[in-house]
Formats: sequence, C-alpha cells, structure tokens
Amino acid sequence: MVTVLVAGSAVLAAGGGVAVADVPVRTGWLPNCGGDYFKPCEGEPYRLLMRDGRWVKLPDAARYATKADGSRAGEAEDGPSPLEVSGDGRAIAYFRAGDGRLVVRRGPGGKPVVLPAYGEGAGTAHVRLLLSADGRRLLVDFSDAAKRRDGVVVDTSSGRTLRGVPAGDRALGFSADGDEVLATRDRPDRTVQVVVHRLRGGSHAVTPPQEVVIHHTALALAADGRTLLALLPQGLTSEKAPQQVRRYDLRRGAWLGHGRVVGPRYGAGSLEWGPNGRLRLVRELGDMGAASFWIHALDPVTGKTRRLDAYEIAATGPVK
Repeated sequence: MVTVLVAGSAVLAAGGGVAVADVPVRTGWLPNCGGDYFKPCEGEPYRLLMRDGRWVKLPDAARYATKADGSRAGEAEDGPSPLEVSGDGRAIAYFRAGDGRLVVRRGPGGKPVVLPAYGEGAGTAHVRLLLSADGRRLLVDFSDAAKRRDGVVVDTSSGRTLRGVPAGDRALGFSADGDEVLATRDRPDRTVQVVVHRLRGGSHAVTPPQEVVIHHTALALAADGRTLLALLPQGLTSEKAPQQVRRYDLRRGAWLGHGRVVGPRYGAGSLEWGPNGRLRLVRELGDMGAASFWIHALDPVTGKTRRLDAYEIAATGPVK
C-alpha cells in the first residue's frame, strides 16, 4: 500500500486496487481522549471511513470548534469542529485548520473549494453544515448558536450564495434533488410549522398535524418539494402502535394514504437522501464511546426496507 498526499489529504492506493478518490465516504471520525468532554487525541487528525473499509486522514480539517471571538472552544462546548459528508459520499464539507475557512472537497483527494469564513463572529461550536445528497449545495446553519443569524445556502462548485434561511427556522436538510430546504419553525401559539424554502425563491409554511413535528419524528422532503415523509416512532399514537412511515402533502394539508409499518427490529432512526433520490433509514447505537451504524433503503410507499450498509467504530479507534 502506498500513501500519496494530494492537496493536503492522504489518498491511499494499492497495486491493482481502487483509488480512494473513486470510493464513497461513509463518515468522518475524530478520536476523543477527553472522556465525557470532547478533547481530540494529541496529534490525531480527522479520519474518513471509506465505503470499502479503508481509513483516510484529513489533516487540514480543524479539530476544535471555535467560540464567537475565534478562540478555541473549551470543554463546556463539548464538540469537535463540524464536518459533513454528502448522502452520496462524494463531497466533504469542513472548516479548515489555521484560518477557519469553510472548505468543500469532492472526495478526500479532490481539489478544495474554499468558501468564505461563515463562522466568523459566531464561532463554529454551534454551527451545523448540511450538504445536499449530491453535494452540490451546502447549508450553513446557525439556529443553535447563542446569537442566531440567517443560514446561508451555497453552491459548492462556485461558492455563490443561493439564498438565506431565516434565523428563526431550524433547517432539517435538503429535498431529494437539493432544490429546496426543509425546516421547522416554532410559533407563538406553541405549534410547530414545517417550512419549505425554494432555492429559486419563495417559501411555503404549513402547520401539519403536530405528531408530525414532535416526539423526535424524523422528516424528509421529496424531490417535488411538497411531499413530506415522516417516520413516526413506535408507540406514538398508542402503546402498541408500530413504527410507521407516512406521506403528507404540504400543499393540500392532508395525509397521502395510510401509514406503512417499518420493521421494529430497526428501531428509531433518521431519514436521509442517498444517490439517485433514494430514501435511507439510518440507525445509530452508541455505548461507552463506540458507535454502530445500520443504513437501509426505505420505500416510503410500502414501508419495505433493504440493508445497504453497516459498520462500527470502536471507542479506541477504527475497527472496520
């Protein structure tokens, strides 16, 4: 095996093997030596777990999040610098070590596109990075920051700003095709709205049945920009109610058909979009610093699932 440094990141290649640049990324991982509080292990950079099981170092990614004044966040902030991987595993977004600039790469060896330092004046400890499934759009979200500001949607190939997202909205992610941003909005009457922000302009807010937006219900927006997919947790409507996936028409304000049971053996999880507009159910279990992940394709019409991937990260480091 040969390690080749390309544009500041390690790219692995083996004789007759597949270059890492051609392999999708599963996730990013940063070793923590701080126990209950985040503290990067000395000299250990971010690593990317590739779909074929290889690990690739990303040494130019910032490890510590920053405070609003630009100084390093301490233990109270309890979090690493943000890093996001697109649903297709082909794009990575992170803040660069040293100057704090936001960077997007097409794969670990891709040429970095350097974006403005959106965390300046707000810090990165409470900034969320959300990529569209194909990595073409990036949302920089400040809804968790102490001083909220409008989120920014950026074209990752040019750095051009496409639109803002109001500071009072909590962004959940992009639609399947990346042309809309799905968000929720708290109202004075204590209801929660679902909001669709179109990148071409305009927004649409709806107050759906409140079980859609409470109780940690996972949500996703279809490519048509109007069909909301909701993963209703087990026991939501009654003690024995199974986990279900339901479709809700945001234009008509009505459910589309009945809920479809999703196998309870998969437990609660999140929804995300993968390649080619494929909906995925992601389940994560953590214990004593270790984490296990299961990714299933989910048909929202039938509720049927099919396992796509599974992997584990041990508390002491990569295992597979």
